Amino acid sequence: MKVPDFPERGPSSPVEECRSLCSRNCSCIAYAHDTNLGCMFWSQDLIDIQQFSGVGEDLYIRLPSSELGSKRKVDVKLYEAGQTYPSDSAEIVLKDDFDKVNLEELPLFSFETLVNATDQFHDDNMLGKGGFGPVYKGKLADGKEIAMKRLSAASGQGMEEFMNEVVVISKLQHRNLVKLLGCCVEKEEKILVYEYMHPSHPSQKFLDWKKRFSIIEGIGRGLLYLHGDSILKIIHRDMKPSNVLLDEDWNP
Repeated sequence: MKVPDFPERGPSSPVEECRSLCSRNCSCIAYAHDTNLGCMFWSQDLIDIQQFSGVGEDLYIRLPSSELGSKRKVDVKLYEAGQTYPSDSAEIVLKDDFDKVNLEELPLFSFETLVNATDQFHDDNMLGKGGFGPVYKGKLADGKEIAMKRLSAASGQGMEEFMNEVVVISKLQHRNLVKLLGCCVEKEEKILVYEYMHPSHPSQKFLDWKKRFSIIEGIGRGLLYLHGDSILKIIHRDMKPSNVLLDEDWNP
């Protein structure tokens, strides 16, 4: 599994010792063991769990004895990277040489859907442009607004790098991180689809210090999650004002 977020760290002991420590703690509901991190324990909700195929850690969950008599069969459907994905698929597979990863609840958008959402990627819908390619604002048929990063051929990202980015970003769920809604891998296109952040009200040109402190605190929370609290450790090396988005309520 990709183990839950926010583990309580324990000693660098063998997995048997992790089991013993969890068993003696009435509030411990799950544990895992990582070669580098040692014992990890959970006593709160198990947040953001992903089932992998051939990778990840074993996650041990405390259950009532009445539930131990039966085993649920988990049906996992895998797709090879590079094949045509159904537009309503909820799974993506990153195909490295050996590893296959199943992602649940991450829609794959058809290229036609994104073309229609942006009015043929019209310049009026372009929000910005970087070395990776342009970012567009779009509106889906149901009225939902989205932002999409369309990777250009000059970005140097191949399918493997793109799918790795999808896998990593999809596992990061935090109130101060923009949410990945899905992606498109079709017609040689590689597009990431994010939630759209409405610009703050332009009439408010000056912020009081309470609002400024709230923005700074939110940025810190997002970085702390990436650097320390997320089970996937990511170091943000491009921190600058243009990479901080504010919603209509000035939340970063």
